[in-house]
Amino acid sequence: MKQPKYIVSACLIGKRCRYDGRHKAHPGVIRFLRGRKYLALCPEMLAGWGSPRPPVEFHGGGAAEVLEGRASVRDDRKRNRTRSLLRGITRALEQADASGAKQAILKEKSPSCGVNHVYRDGKLTRGQGLFTYWLRQRGVKAQSEESFRDKGNHERRRS
Repeated sequence: MKQPKYIVSACLIGKRCRYDGRHKAHPGVIRFLRGRKYLALCPEMLAGWGSPRPPVEFHGGGAAEVLEGRASVRDDRKRNRTRSLLRGITRALEQADASGAKQAILKEKSPSCGVNHVYRDGKLTRGQGLFTYWLRQRGVKAQSEESFRDKGNHERRRS
């Protein structure tokens, strides 16, 4: 069997795995993936959080600071969820590594999958999610769903 070429955030292809119990199916991403091999993952579901669940965001720093122990990931009740999220990300990375995929299409603004923006201390800011950070460390090229058209053809937008 041919190995997947892409890793994709599961919510982007219609899986109901988001914090609010919904999905974020993106027509442009779905069209792009049609006929291509991909691996759909949700690190937060792999953390055992379920859906729906309280939303989480970075506190005191971003992905690098969390990994250095200087920041955390907390839910809207201020509970520290860092350790369990890192377990889910480890599981996702094991699957991603085994797939051999070198490209990822990930959900922007997610504390796991954000590519260019994440929520930190209640504000949307430049940064990346923890899963994205580790994928990039492994040489995987990450892009967000925002780089795909949601109408028309399946081609990516040109920057």
